[in-house]
Amino acid sequence: EYDPSFLSYMQQPIFRNICRRIYGDVAIACFRAMFMNKPAQKGTYLPWHQDRWSFLNKDPVITIWTALDPATISNGCVQVIPGSHKSGLINPEHNSGFLTKQQVAEHCLPERIVYLELKAGEVALLHNHLLHASDVNRSDIPRRAFSVCYMGSDVRNDQGKSFNVIFGDQALSAV
Repeated sequence: EYDPSFLSYMQQPIFRNICRRIYGDVAIACFRAMFMNKPAQKGTYLPWHQDRWSFLNKDPVITIWTALDPATISNGCVQVIPGSHKSGLINPEHNSGFLTKQQVAEHCLPERIVYLELKAGEVALLHNHLLHASDVNRSDIPRRAFSVCYMGSDVRNDQGKSFNVIFGDQALSAV
């Protein structure tokens, strides 16, 4: 959010509208904005999990994930279990939301998995409690993405720190 080009993208009106629909007409902050990179024939397996952060006073709800390269099964695209966010936190004892092997066997049945194959430039909206994973890149093309996790500006970390406002009063400027 400190780079004018990325901030300008993060502040697109459609993203503001999505955040309003989720959080209401309040100031919106960025928990994290990150660039993801799975180089050709590399990368790591990311096990099944829900995005959560035990050091925040409440979990952010929405992540906007933009494919910068095509995201395919062969290059390790994100896999999701549709509707799993409606079950709430499956492993609340785990600080970062990773599932146990038993929980994976129960909740992540192969026939329920949907692969989020996207063209470069396409966007996926992800509820942070949606079960998801991703695989190693086994292709000759990279899988890069830009991911932004939005939240209400009232969220604080366990030391009382607030986060940069993206929409609303005191929003960062892309100038």
